Amino acid sequence: MSERAGSVPAAYWELTKPRLSFLSVLTSLAGYFCSAPAQPTDAKVLVSLALGTALAAGGCGAVNMWWESDADAKMERTRNRPIPAGIVRPGAALLFGMALLTAGVTLVWLGANPLAGALTAATAFSYLFLYTPLKTLTSWCTLVGSLPGAIPPIIGTAAKIGDIDRMGWLLFALLFFWQVPHFMALAVMCREDYARGGFKVATVDDPSGRSASIWAMAFILPMIFVAGAIATNFFPNWTSPYVWVSFLAGAWFFKLTLEFALPQRRAAVAKPLFIASILYLPVVLLTLTLNRLF
Repeated sequence: MSERAGSVPAAYWELTKPRLSFLSVLTSLAGYFCSAPAQPTDAKVLVSLALGTALAAGGCGAVNMWWESDADAKMERTRNRPIPAGIVRPGAALLFGMALLTAGVTLVWLGANPLAGALTAATAFSYLFLYTPLKTLTSWCTLVGSLPGAIPPIIGTAAKIGDIDRMGWLLFALLFFWQVPHFMALAVMCREDYARGGFKVATVDDPSGRSASIWAMAFILPMIFVAGAIATNFFPNWTSPYVWVSFLAGAWFFKLTLEFALPQRRAAVAKPLFIASILYLPVVLLTLTLNRLF
């Protein structure tokens, strides 16, 4: 009993999907610092943005785990999550998630501005009430799921300037396109698990992975174009660190996506492609943020 009790705080932490929540905070801060870099930083707004997006993202994670707990119990990679493992009761997880989500939206709304708060609420709504139920209905869920994943940068932009500028929209587009090759690599790696869980991802409908590779290629090309558009619009002399880091990281990402399109290489390259996608985003966004600030 003591061992079970000792695992409860860690279980509630796991409910927040901390890695995804960190990505939401990272991208919202990128939007804040990359838009209007000459404008002074407002400490109150910055803290409200960081803490509010963390709480809202964590709340979404907990509600999502409550919603999908039956499916999680069927899948190898998720069966030890807090609810299917019996560590946290479903009702408690739902209340915990809703409390975090409400606190997060409220904090961004009041601490930054209503536009940023509304965008935070829109992220949660699209994730929980569009993407989550569609996962069991259609493989187009991946495209719908790219929307809430792309909104955090414009939350940061809205928090900074009370509007959405060109940089904000470009960051939104970058994240929107990035998510598809990122997820398709995971879909190949975890195809059997997704099938057991009843999720209609591309590789469940097409076990060969061919459609997943087409999706990945179709979206990495505009992603690279958007990364280039950021360089063209904000670093026209092409000597800034962002230009070269984004070019090299994009070339590496694109090379692996090309290999992913080859049937004989698809299974072997899925994991390296997934890792490349995870590394691409923080490297490019951190370089862009530092380049804009300094």
